[in-house]
Amino acid sequence: MKIRGRVHNGVVVLEDGATLPEGAMVTVSCDVVLVPKKAAKGKRIQFPLVHSEHPGSLDLTSERIAEILEEEDLSNYRKFLKQPES
Repeated sequence: MKIRGRVHNGVVVLEDGATLPEGAMVTVSCDVVLVPKKAAKGKRIQFPLVHSEHPGSLDLTSERIAEILEEEDLSNYRKFLKQPES
């Protein structure tokens, strides 16, 4: 059986006064394409991620990238700890 309906205040309202028995199992499909919400604006990535006087000369393995990011995190954390309390 296929019964059309519309969503109204978050509830599916069946068209033409159609009813279903209480507790009936149903499957709902949507005829329209849902538009995804726009992603929140975030911080833009600055390239290069690793500054070097000779771009392309660094051997950036996953481990080395993790080390660099950890060093940056620690540096920022140290700066945070040194800030005077408000």
